[in-house]
Amino acid sequence: MTKPKRSDGGQSWVLEYYSNPSVAEELFNCGKDRWIAIEGSSEEKRLFVRYNRDRTPLRFADQSDIGRLFRAFWFINPRSFYGSVNKYSRLSENEDLEDPSNILCSTPTWDVDNEVEKWRETINVCRLIVDELDREGVVKSVYLKWSGRGCHIHISEEAFSKELLRKHHPLDVAFATVEYIIGRVRPRFAGLDTSAKIENKIDLKRVFTLPLSLHRTLDYSCVCFKPDELESFDLSWADPKSFRHKPAYGDFEVGEADGLAEKALSAVGGYFKRATPMPPSAKKEKEEVPELGRFQVMALLQAARCFLLTMDIEKSKSFGLNRAIFYAWAKRRGVEVKRPPSRREAVKISERAVAEEKKVFYLGNEAAYLSDDGWLTIGDTKQTPQDYDNQIARRIDGVVPYEEAWRRSLEYLKRFPREVLLDQQKFFNQVYRPVRDSFIEMVYKREAGTSES
Repeated sequence: MTKPKRSDGGQSWVLEYYSNPSVAEELFNCGKDRWIAIEGSSEEKRLFVRYNRDRTPLRFADQSDIGRLFRAFWFINPRSFYGSVNKYSRLSENEDLEDPSNILCSTPTWDVDNEVEKWRETINVCRLIVDELDREGVVKSVYLKWSGRGCHIHISEEAFSKELLRKHHPLDVAFATVEYIIGRVRPRFAGLDTSAKIENKIDLKRVFTLPLSLHRTLDYSCVCFKPDELESFDLSWADPKSFRHKPAYGDFEVGEADGLAEKALSAVGGYFKRATPMPPSAKKEKEEVPELGRFQVMALLQAARCFLLTMDIEKSKSFGLNRAIFYAWAKRRGVEVKRPPSRREAVKISERAVAEEKKVFYLGNEAAYLSDDGWLTIGDTKQTPQDYDNQIARRIDGVVPYEEAWRRSLEYLKRFPREVLLDQQKFFNQVYRPVRDSFIEMVYKREAGTSES
C-alpha cells in the first residue's frame, strides 16, 4: 500500500467520519476519565487544544461531547483525538491535573515508531514486546493500536490490582513496566535490521491517539487488535472507509500484571523515583543470553516435528507457523486446546500418521484446515512456507543462525518416541513446554555439545 496523503475532500469527510456512531462510541469508551486533546490545523500550522475556552481541561462527559467539541473548535479544523495515559478521579479544573493523588490508574504504553512504508518491520518489533510480556505472564490484558506511522502496545490499566495500586503510584507502575520490558528486549531488538524505535513516553501529561481517531496527517484510522492477530495484520485494516477494529482495550484480567509490575519497580524504581543506574560493570555481569520468543520456538519445533513425520519441508513450514498462531490465539482467549481422539479413534493413529482429506491435514491426532492449494490455514489466512521464512526463520536468524537452530531442533526431537510426536498433548507438555523459555540454553547449546562430542 502506498503512503496515503490527506484527502482532498477537506473537512467535510472528516466530520462525516466522526459522525459514525461506532467511531464516537469508541472514542468515548476509551477516552472517558482521561484528559482529552484535539489536534487540527490552520494555514498549515499544527494546532493542539487541551482546554475548554474557560480554561478547564477537555474531557468526555458523554458520547455527545465528540460532536460538541467539533463545533466548539471548528476553527482549528479538528482532525485527531488523544487521551492521557492517566485516568483521573476529577477533571474539573487545572489543579486536578497537578495533583498526583487524583490519578486513578495509568496505561503502560510502548511506542514503536517507524516509517509507514516499513509497517511490516514495525509489526516484527511489536512481536518482541508481546513475546516478552507473554514470558512475564501478561497475556489477556495486552492489546495493540496501529497509530498511523507506527504502533502502540498497551497493557490494560485494569490488569493491576487495587492492592498493588495502594502500595505504588499508578504512574510509577506504568513507567517502570514499560522501561523494564524495553530493557529486556533491547539485546534482541539490537539484532534486527530495522529503522523502528521503541520509546517509553510515559509522563505526567502524556497523551496517546484514541481508538478510531484519524491520524493527524495520514488517512488512517487508529485501529485496535489483539496479539494473536499480529501475523495477519495488514495496513488495509486502518482504512477509514472500511476499518477493521475491535475494542480490545476492554479485555483484561485483574492482577495479571502485578508480578511484572513488582519486578519492574524493583529494577527501575518508577516515574517519580528512578532507581540508581547500575554501574557498567554490574550491567555486564547481569547481561542475559539472547533468547527466542515462545512464538518462534513453537513454530520451529512444530515444523521440525512435522518434517520428521512427513519429510515434506514445505508442508512442515506451513504447519509450524499455523500451530504457533493457533496456540497463541487459544492462550489469549483462554480456549482449551482440543483434546486427542477417544481411545477407539486413537488406535487408528499409527495407521494414518499423516493424512489429508476433505481439506483437513492430520498429524497424528492433531488436525488443521487446508486451503485449496494445500497450505494450512486459519480462517481466510494461509500460512505459506514464505510466511514461515519471513515471520519465523528470519527472526530466529537475528538471534542464532537459523539453519543451525533447525538442525539442532531435529536432533532434540529425535530423543522422543514416535508416539510422543504423534500426540498433540504429549508433544506440547513433554517436548515444547520444558524448553519454551530456554530454547538457546536447553536445545541450541546442549544439542551443539551433543553433536560435537
